[in-house]
Amino acid sequence: MENYFGQTILTKNSMFTLATADIYHAANSFHSHRELELIYICSGEGTFSIGQSSKRISSGTIILIGANAPHMFKFETNRYYDYAMKHGRTPVPLKLLTLHFDPNKLGQDFLNLPENNLLSKLLTASKVGLQLEGRTKTRAIRKLKKLESCESYEQLPLLLLLINEISASQDIPPSSENDAIKPFKKIDETRLSRIYLYTMDNFYKDIKLSDIAGIVYMVPNAFCHYFKSRTGRSYFDFLIEVRIEHACKLLRDGNESVSAICTSSGFNNLSNFNRYFKQQTGKSPIAYRQEHRQ
Repeated sequence: MENYFGQTILTKNSMFTLATADIYHAANSFHSHRELELIYICSGEGTFSIGQSSKRISSGTIILIGANAPHMFKFETNRYYDYAMKHGRTPVPLKLLTLHFDPNKLGQDFLNLPENNLLSKLLTASKVGLQLEGRTKTRAIRKLKKLESCESYEQLPLLLLLINEISASQDIPPSSENDAIKPFKKIDETRLSRIYLYTMDNFYKDIKLSDIAGIVYMVPNAFCHYFKSRTGRSYFDFLIEVRIEHACKLLRDGNESVSAICTSSGFNNLSNFNRYFKQQTGKSPIAYRQEHRQ
């Protein structure tokens, strides 16, 4: 598994970096950095986790991640690659465009100007992770691509326009510093990364509590308490969420029967699968497939 990501440290003479990647599989560990991160998934699918929440992401997703917010990405497991090839489909290679920038390099006096009130709100709101949508998303992607190809003297003005475009969006939810996701301790970053990555690579198996607890060298009872105290939910609630997200992908993209998808997603009981699926999506598997085939 290629580790494309890592902590980003800008040089003292740089306000931002812009990087591209073309790979098939990528994963990283929970990490945080002082820069804001704007990541555009040009193509590919995977899972984005920030703090205690995880969500499925795909081609066209663009997310703004605030300073010091613990986050991780996991794209296309080898299992999905094998599944796609087996069913005669070519896996979509992962293509990312990632911007890291440090608004503090504009200077505190600049950031405190009343004209920058929207920017201050954005910096606060981004600490929980913002997925851009609608016109804001379209315009942000356009400017991000232009930033990639423009002359160096055009970069800073264009970057400020990009930030302003996002700041002025009506889609930015109100938030306060109390909503910000607190950075994990280093040991928690390591432990939770192991738990998340193991789960995403093995969710289709019968994962026993002793197995997952052993990944972080804990006994089962201590592990259950640890995971819930750090994420706000039980491990098996998280595991079911990962399995249902995978089932959703197969229902959208494949032609396997619901019972086959139930099994390949890690469930050994169709009744339980249907119940959990409806709890998470509000629909039955058949209704979900029909909706996404229209």
